[in-house]
Amino acid sequence: MDLKLEDKVAVVTGAGNGIGRGIALGLAAEGATVVAADLNAGDAERVVAEIVAQGGRGLALQTDATEEAAVAEMVRRSVAAFGQIDVLVNNVGGGVDPELLVKLATADWDRAIAVNLRSVFLCSSAVAREMMPRRQGSIISIASISGRLGESLMGPYCAGKFGVIGLTQTLAKELGRYGITVNAVCPGYVWTAAWKNIARVLQANFASLADKSTEQVFQDRVRATVPLGRPQTPEEIAGLVAFLASAQARSITGQAIHVDGGAVMH
Repeated sequence: MDLKLEDKVAVVTGAGNGIGRGIALGLAAEGATVVAADLNAGDAERVVAEIVAQGGRGLALQTDATEEAAVAEMVRRSVAAFGQIDVLVNNVGGGVDPELLVKLATADWDRAIAVNLRSVFLCSSAVAREMMPRRQGSIISIASISGRLGESLMGPYCAGKFGVIGLTQTLAKELGRYGITVNAVCPGYVWTAAWKNIARVLQANFASLADKSTEQVFQDRVRATVPLGRPQTPEEIAGLVAFLASAQARSITGQAIHVDGGAVMH
């Protein structure tokens, strides 16, 4: 299927590593011009260098997606460089170390909600204002299966991702009259730096896991909860994002689509 993204400009937040890097490279491979925005300027630059080396176009921006002024500057520079924004991928996420809610500091709660939900609000609002006069565009937010099911030790992350799905549905209703589609993608188990940290916390709390590597802890969790029996990859997430950014998906909006090997069903 030819997704025909050659004329589209896509902004991807948190593009420097993991799922965000996979999405940025995937969109570029389909022909899109990619603005790779990341808190770490070096990571964003490395991703754009990969895009350019493969014959694509890109721009690296150092951006804190939780700060309104920084988001406004990201939008301004993207439009100045390429004239438009056709696709926004809200990929920034993460937060704090896993912890029981009853032990969680308020500051850690606030930081996790800012990273996972405030960033989506700020970026979506700013980019939508650019899309509305053109009466077209796609906003795609990376939620999580943790936005469908509560998870022990991950309270603020779950709350943020539940919020992303609710915000997606609201924006889909508000922006539909402008021809803008708004969807969420809910990854399942993807081996990332965040999961390494979760595995370390599980090892610290359960003696039976102490002798295993962090990746073994992750793989055991996958085998126990994912019907397909394997983790998901950034490339699989990127494939769905590219489809949702294309004209093929122009009648899909307000959805939260799982790429999870059946984990939520299980």
